[in-house]
Order: sequence, then C-alpha cells, then structure tokens
Amino acid sequence: MKMLCLLQAIVLGIIVLPAGSSAQDAPLIRVGAALDDQSTPLLYAVHADMFKKAGLNVEIEKLGSGSVVAAAVAGGSLEIGKAATYAIILAVAKGLPFTLIAPIAYYSSDAPDGALVVPAKSTFKTARDLEGKTLGVTSLQDFNMLATEAWIDQNGGDPSGVKFIEIPPPAIPAALEQGRIDGAPVFEPAFTAALGSGARIGAHVYDAIGKHYIGAAMFANTSWVANHRDVIDRFNRVLLEANQYVAAHESQTMPLIAQFVGIDPAVLLKMHHPGRATYLVASEVQPLIDLAAKYKIIAKSFPAQQMICDCALKPPR
Repeated sequence: MKMLCLLQAIVLGIIVLPAGSSAQDAPLIRVGAALDDQSTPLLYAVHADMFKKAGLNVEIEKLGSGSVVAAAVAGGSLEIGKAATYAIILAVAKGLPFTLIAPIAYYSSDAPDGALVVPAKSTFKTARDLEGKTLGVTSLQDFNMLATEAWIDQNGGDPSGVKFIEIPPPAIPAALEQGRIDGAPVFEPAFTAALGSGARIGAHVYDAIGKHYIGAAMFANTSWVANHRDVIDRFNRVLLEANQYVAAHESQTMPLIAQFVGIDPAVLLKMHHPGRATYLVASEVQPLIDLAAKYKIIAKSFPAQQMICDCALKPPR
C-alpha cells in the first residue's frame, strides 16, 4: 500500500518530503525582486506557504532594481533573481553566466501596462512629430528607449532625430507638466501616475517589440542551475500555480504588493497589471534579442533558446 501511494504521488507530481524533514531543513533559496507589480506571484507563493508545501525554503529579498538583482545573482548573494528579460539578455550578451528558468510577466498589446505618455496639450500625432523632441527614459539604451526607437522606425520616423535624456520614472509627471520633456515611454507605476497628473497616451510604443512577449523572467547562475535541477522544477511548478492564481485574483493579492512596494492600495486599483506569464517560450524572448542587436545594444543576435534552461516548464500540447 505504501509503495502504491508513493507511485501515485510521483505520477501526480507531488513532492513527498522524507519523514521528519521540512522546508526549514532545506537550504535557503534567496530570491531577489525589485519593487514592482511583477513580483506579486512570488509574494503570494510565500504568503500562501506554497514554497514550503513544495519542500522549499524560499526567502524574498527586496532590492531597488533589476540591475541590482543581476549583480547580486552574479556575485552569489542570491540564488535566483527576477528582472526584466531585456536586462538579462544584455547581461548574457556581456558574458555573464545567466540562465532563464521561468517567466513571471508578459507584455500584451491587448492590455498594455505601459506606453509613451505626452502632455495633454501635445500636438503629437505621428512618429515624425517626435523628431526634434526630447523624451525621458530611465537610462540611455534601456528597454524604454529601444521600444521607442523601434516604434518610430516602424511608423515612418527617424529615431536619430529624437533626443533622449535620463530621468527617474517618479519625476516624469512633473517633467511633462513643466515642459522639460516632450514625452516619456513608461511602465507602471509611472504610467498611471503620469496619466493621473494630466498626461495622455501618445503611442503604444511597446507594441513595436511584439504583440506578446516575456517582459520579466526568473534567472539564476548557470552553474547553480546545473546543480539544482530538482529544486528548480519544484520552484517553477509553484511559480506557475502562483501566477495563475494571481491572474484570477488581482484585487485579493493587491495588499501584498502594496506592502512590498510601499504604495497606497488605492493607487494600485488604478494601475494596469502586467500579464501573469506561465510558460517560457523562446519565440516570446527572441524579438527582444533581435531588436537589441538591430540597434547595436548588443554585438549580434543569438538564439533565445541558448539562454533558456531545458528545465523550464513546457506548455501542454
């Protein structure tokens, strides 16, 4: 009978811990996450003890940005990190040994959580109208700048005629109102903040990358991945379930991210949530790599599959 139960557990994919063991007995897995809504599934998984039930001892570490997360993973102070897929691509192109293990958020043109915002009184209508204008981005050559250049190119404008300056996302609403910039490509929460301060959507520039692509992903050092396949499999299964739950219960899980980020839940109610990704598909990463190469952000393009672990969960056929 015991053997039959064990076989059933294996078939069903249930993780059975040895007698007397618990998640607390397992090695600590430190997961770095930046202060954004993309982190909600991770927070929910911890809150609901989903990792513990899978025999994992997971601790979420709050960090200021995806670049800080990447540095921590590279330095070994984190086992797993969450960052924008584009940032991970740049790191891999520079030679850092990172491997994508799971998706956590996607961009969809059907429900965009970011856009190019312009002052309400702006006369902007076409890509050519941006020539000679100044746009604010978080940092030069970042994803926001890449998407905007691609959109201008695809819509008959000349991106070389646009001036980009660095400006922190929280400062964008004031910069637009004061006329210091003519527009800014932004994601949440700066997106809702700008619209709430009187700006309007000028263009859905992120559509230039694709209609649907992985915007953020989980990654780890390649050598760590090779030595922890079972751990990653359990982690990924928990994350898949958490993403699916959050996608269906955004309002119920909102307090978790509000506390994590330190933002008024009332503000979150107005925000556009990212798509909660489920499976890591190479075709939904490749457009980011190809455009980074096209605009000389990286030396050359490469197959997305090269940076995706074969341990990543596959979509059902």
